[in-house]
Amino acid sequence: MQDNSHKISAPQLFCILLLMRISAELVYPTSGGFGGTGLAAVLTAELIRFLLALPVLVYSFKGRAFYAAVWRKNRFFGWVAAVGAAFLLGGFTARTVTYSAEFAQRILLPGMPGLLLALLLLGFAVYAAVKGAEALARAGVLFLAAAAAVTLLMALADIPYMRFDRELPQWTTELFVSDLFERLTRSGEYLVFAALLPYVRVSRDAGSGTRSGAAGMWFALAGTLSAVLLCAFFGAVLGEYQTMTGYPLAAAASLSDIVLFKRLDGLACAVWLLAAAFRCGMMLFSAFSILGELRKKEGGE
Repeated sequence: MQDNSHKISAPQLFCILLLMRISAELVYPTSGGFGGTGLAAVLTAELIRFLLALPVLVYSFKGRAFYAAVWRKNRFFGWVAAVGAAFLLGGFTARTVTYSAEFAQRILLPGMPGLLLALLLLGFAVYAAVKGAEALARAGVLFLAAAAAVTLLMALADIPYMRFDRELPQWTTELFVSDLFERLTRSGEYLVFAALLPYVRVSRDAGSGTRSGAAGMWFALAGTLSAVLLCAFFGAVLGEYQTMTGYPLAAAASLSDIVLFKRLDGLACAVWLLAAAFRCGMMLFSAFSILGELRKKEGGE
C-alpha cells in the first residue's frame, strides 16, 4: 500500500504547471510582435516543448519516478539526466528571479533596488521550497484562482479597447526567431512535471500514472491555449503598442476602469509577481527532489 501522506493530487499538479506557465508569459519582458508573427512564435515554442517532453509524458501514464527509471536502466545516464534537469531548473529559477525583480522594480516598486527585490523573491522561493510538495500544491491552487479572477476582471474591463480590425504587421523572420528563442527560455514546467510524479497521490479506483499522464496532457493543451489567448488579447487591446511595451500585462491593466477598481494594474501585477515567486519555489523544490530521488536509490543498495 502506497503512503499517501504529504502527497498531491493530479488536479493540483495541473494547477501548479498552468500557474507556472502563465506567470512566465506575463512577468517576463517581451519584445515580440502581435498578429501572425507572435502567434506563430507561440505555437512553435509550445510544439517544441511538447515534443521534447513527450517521452516523460508517455512514461507518466505507467510510471511514477522518471529519473529513477532511467537510473535503473543505466546509473550513469540516470545521474546525467538528473543533474542536467536540476541544472536547467536552477538556471530557469535564476532567470525568473532576475526578470521578476526587474518587473517589480519597473511596475510596482520603482524606488527599491533591484538586488534587494531579487533577494526577497529568492528568499520567498527558498521558503516555499522548504515547505514541501503538499503545501506548494495548496498554495498553487489558491494563487491560480486569485490570478484567474483578477485577470478575468481585467479582460472584461478592457473590452471597450479591443479592436479586431487592426492592421497587422508584415511577417518578420528575424522577429519570429528572436521571439521564439525568448519564449523557449521560459520553460521548466515539464521538468517540474517529471520531478513531481512520485508525489502524486495513489488512488484506489485508478492508477496514479493514468491520472498524472492525463494532467500532463491537459496541461500541454491548456498551456498552449492560454499562451495563444494572451497573445490575441494583448494584440487586440494594445495593437502595435504591444511591441513597444516590455510588459503587456501592466499596459493592458492600466486601461481597466470598472466600478470598484479604477485601475487593476497594481493588483494584477502584484498577484502575478507572487505567482512568479511561486514558480521559483516550485522549480527549486523540483531540482532538489530530483537529486534526492537518486540519492535514496544509491543509499538503498
